[in-house]
Amino acid sequence: MNSLLLDWLCLYLQVFLLSYVIIREILLKSDRNLFAILVPATILILVQGQAWWILGQFETMDVAKIDVVNNSFSLDMARKANLYYGICTIFYVSTFQLFRKIRWFDKSHNTFQHPNHGTSILSYLFIAVWTLIIASLLFSKAGGLDTALTKPGQLIEGQTVFILALGIAKLPLIVKLNSGSKIVILDFLFFGAALVITLFNSRFLTAFALLQLLIVINYRRKEISRRTIFMLIVPAIVVFFVFGIYRDFAYRFGTVGIKEAINTFIDPSIEFNILDWFYRNNIEGFSGLAGILYFQKENLNFQYDFGLSELGNIFNYIPNSIRNDPNLLFAENVSVLKESFPYKGSVVPGGFELAYGHFGLPGMILYSFILGILTPFLHSQLRKKNPGDLPILLVSVQLLNGIRLSLFGAIIFFGLADVITLWMYRLLLKLKIRKE
Repeated sequence: MNSLLLDWLCLYLQVFLLSYVIIREILLKSDRNLFAILVPATILILVQGQAWWILGQFETMDVAKIDVVNNSFSLDMARKANLYYGICTIFYVSTFQLFRKIRWFDKSHNTFQHPNHGTSILSYLFIAVWTLIIASLLFSKAGGLDTALTKPGQLIEGQTVFILALGIAKLPLIVKLNSGSKIVILDFLFFGAALVITLFNSRFLTAFALLQLLIVINYRRKEISRRTIFMLIVPAIVVFFVFGIYRDFAYRFGTVGIKEAINTFIDPSIEFNILDWFYRNNIEGFSGLAGILYFQKENLNFQYDFGLSELGNIFNYIPNSIRNDPNLLFAENVSVLKESFPYKGSVVPGGFELAYGHFGLPGMILYSFILGILTPFLHSQLRKKNPGDLPILLVSVQLLNGIRLSLFGAIIFFGLADVITLWMYRLLLKLKIRKE
């Protein structure tokens, strides 16, 4: 096995560049670009973190290939993926540096007066009933309340649409924070209910809801402190690791319930490595690219799809029963679009993996360039402190989702869902019985 010294140096360079962006932003006394902290941190965890783990596996294990979820790849392809990510990291950081000082806003807008947006009894009543209905449907799909709690994280057809519909419960708090209106306990209760119900179905959607709350506080109320930034690691650990491990031990590993899951977890006869669990079973940020590179090497008929498969995201709003009905045209069209992507390894293909499948390395570089521009642009746009930019604020969190999956798909599906939900909520606010 060839020495990995150059590969480690390449990885160290990536970690240094992304860490530099994060640390420099945190050290600023004010006007910190929150996206310049969150986006590089997400890349570090999902990409470079897994690359570190994979290179370590090749060093310590005498194997020709490594399997991560459905991705199989050799050391050579892991090294090639590491090199490609090194190039992309340089392009991302350079693009951010180039555009970070460009101001897409007028400073005079910083004194914008927030209009008052009260919430009516009718709107609270509607949200309460709506939340109960959606929660009941989600629990029913999971097999009942007890099954939903003891076997969380089941992949159930059609559940994502219900989770997105549940998003209206988080809006009373977010809208009031955005507008500067008076906040009441019900706003927190609805937001908390949405979080808890979502958590038992999707960790990532739960994290994005929390990040939306953080972004609206930072850009609409008061810039968050360095201590708060460092404290973000606590909810991240709770959502992705504590609950994630419980989900796997309480459902995927055959146990039932919290007590049995804990007993299984602490059983000394069971070897459990948290990094192995996280990077082998949960993440495909690096392994997905290594997998598609290996697949391309082994298949001479490999062809880029030039972004055609991205159009399949447009059909995601059509219910599964209709979209997959063989008697309708949707199923055939969706199938053609999905099959156009040249690689079927990853369960959730990452943004860079998809970019490579679309256009090769130039696609990855272009993707890095887009992320590098959006990181300073969103910060500048939200600094206007204009409550009318709430749709942009809600969608902005999908920039992080663009590391885990397609940025276009995340905006079209998850981002648009938030915008539609916000539009519905604003219509609801007009049906006031009386103001608070």
